[in-house]
Parts: sequence; C-alpha cells; structure tokens
Amino acid sequence: MLFTVLDKLRQQTVISTVLLMVLGLFMLIIPAKYDGTLVNILGYAVVILGAVMVWDFIAGDKHLVSCIIFACALLLILLGVFILVSGDNILVVLSVLFGVLLMVDGLHSALHAWMYARRSGKTWWGLLLFLSILLFFAGIVILNNPWWNTPHSFVKVIGGIILFAAATGIIRLILVWPIRKA
Repeated sequence: MLFTVLDKLRQQTVISTVLLMVLGLFMLIIPAKYDGTLVNILGYAVVILGAVMVWDFIAGDKHLVSCIIFACALLLILLGVFILVSGDNILVVLSVLFGVLLMVDGLHSALHAWMYARRSGKTWWGLLLFLSILLFFAGIVILNNPWWNTPHSFVKVIGGIILFAAATGIIRLILVWPIRKA
C-alpha cells in the first residue's frame, strides 16, 4: 500500500518536473509578440489545473489533506481567472504567482532535504538544502520584481528560474526517494 502511494507520487513528480522544464524552455525561446498568448495559456492552464483538483476531491476520499488541496484548488481557479482578466497588471500577477510558488517549492525542498535526505544518510543532502534556499530567495526576488519593467524580460527571467526549479525537483527526487528492497 505504501509503495503504491509512493509510486503514484513519484510519477506525479516526474510528470510535473518534465512539464516545468518544457514550460521554462518555452518561456526562454518565445518571441516577444507571443507574450500575451503565453499569459492567456497560463491562465487557462491554472483554471484547468484547479478544476481537475476539484474533480479529484469530489471523486476521492474526504480527508484533511484532500480538504486542504480542495481549498488550494479553489484558490488556483480564482488565480487563473485573475490572470485572464488582469490586462496591464500582468507583471504584478506573474510576480505574485511565480514568487509565491517558488517560495513554497523552496521551503518544501528544504524540508525534504532536512527531514528525509539528511536522516537517510544521503551524502548530498546539503546540496539540496542549498539549492532549496536559493529557490526560496529566487521566489522573493520574483515576488518583489525589482528590475524587470517589460513583460518579455520578466517572462525570460521566470523561464530561467522555472528551469532551475525543475532541476531542484529532480535532485530532490533522487535524494529523497526511498529505495525499495525486495
């Protein structure tokens, strides 16, 4: 039972990491004239992700964790709608969205490094902790948005940081994942 749940979690982590890499690369290579389209796609994707999470809550077991995920799904739907109707305030929306997400991912990775990788005796847990702290501070920089005044340059910065977040996710998966003994 435990390894079935862990295998499902590993598959979700691998899929989300690959999607983050594709999104980051796409954001780095996209020409400036498609920034508005990219933002609309992002808004629709966030709404769809939230709707899928709501559907998963309706169809699944009702535990405390699933109720928390349901609340986050409702917030995602609202955020996606806000992205779609934001118009000229898109830099603020993108900085809040990606800044908060990167800060949460950095804290999540730091927790995994400290609680799991360190306790399991993995020798590279300090690297994961360091990368997690960098990811958290990258989220703070994105949230404050101090240097980018055009959407295109900001999209490039977010794309690069998303690639960094995906690489940190891969390292987290390698260092934290338990080895199944037959």
